[in-house]
Amino acid sequence: MFDQADRRIAAAAAALWPAARIELGLHVPSPTTYVRRMRVDDRTVYAKYSFVGMSLVSLLRGSAGTWPQVLAAQELYVQRPDSLMRREAAQLAFLSRLPGPRPGLLAGLHDGVLFTTPVTGTPLSQALLTQPARTADFLDLTFNELRPLHGRGPGVTDPGVIGTDRSITSTFARKFGQPDAHSYIDELTSGHEPVHLAPVLHRIVHRLLAAGLSVLTGRRSFCYGDLKPEHVIFPAGSGQRPVFIDPGLMFASPDSDRAKLISRTVLFLAAVRPSGAGQVIDGLGRHVDSHLDRTTRVHQPAILRQLLTWWLMDTTSILTTYLAAPFGLALPHTGQALTARASAILTVVDSLAGQLERRLPARQVWDNALAAVRVVAAA
Repeated sequence: MFDQADRRIAAAAAALWPAARIELGLHVPSPTTYVRRMRVDDRTVYAKYSFVGMSLVSLLRGSAGTWPQVLAAQELYVQRPDSLMRREAAQLAFLSRLPGPRPGLLAGLHDGVLFTTPVTGTPLSQALLTQPARTADFLDLTFNELRPLHGRGPGVTDPGVIGTDRSITSTFARKFGQPDAHSYIDELTSGHEPVHLAPVLHRIVHRLLAAGLSVLTGRRSFCYGDLKPEHVIFPAGSGQRPVFIDPGLMFASPDSDRAKLISRTVLFLAAVRPSGAGQVIDGLGRHVDSHLDRTTRVHQPAILRQLLTWWLMDTTSILTTYLAAPFGLALPHTGQALTARASAILTVVDSLAGQLERRLPARQVWDNALAAVRVVAAA
């Protein structure tokens, strides 16, 4: 499969830059799309390729059929106007016309291959490691940049920008609300220790599916979608606005972006376990408190409950994707570390999901969540 992706990438690059010297570089590990760093003459670009719009984990588990079936479907898929790479190219173009957020640069699109220009600077994930005391400032700046996007309602869009519903709740329901979800969980945890992962996951899924029914989504707008600390880059120099890479635009509550960034930041801390983890978690708390201060007091418990539910759903979806990765699929270092710590993370998720199920006060659950992840990130 990867050889096929490399051939398509090389052919697409040759078609876009026929006079250039093309050199394929390192493969960038990912459970979703195939990404490779490459050189086009004296400049670096990233090439991204998707098979039938499905994650690499799902493909290798046979969700799209046999390899000949995947190849046949792929020839039709890359021509579709709503294919994943065409949609991402449309999203980058759409974002470039807004006052914020500032997107990465599109270098080209051909035959299902997306080429983007690398962004120089410090990812938010690394900034949190080197300056943990500034976590709240970094998060405030990130969401200030997203305000123009969050201010656009679903009635204002461009063709090809938004695909199928990929909200946190919808993704969780597609993954775990189907009849075969029980066997999926049993299968993906069978090769991991401890063996008690499956019962915990079944309980988490039951609790979060129920919690999701009571969440009020509120106003829908454009959201960045695939927001994680590795996707927000701070260029060198004071006063430089951050650059956002790898969008996944969708219509949802603006707080879904906040829930995803909280979820992925906590997972990053659980994987890396830095010395400043406590300061980062304190900063997360201050950022959310500042956000709540801009809302009416009567709505704050519902907002916190919504954030908690979406955070736990997103964390469960990501962690199970890593657990489902077949042997031989290279995962990013964070993903490798998280599979080794799955039991500790799922224990926290299970406890918090249980507190939501029992309808404990949202502020109490939130405070318990910050205390629990502080322990996991330091263990």
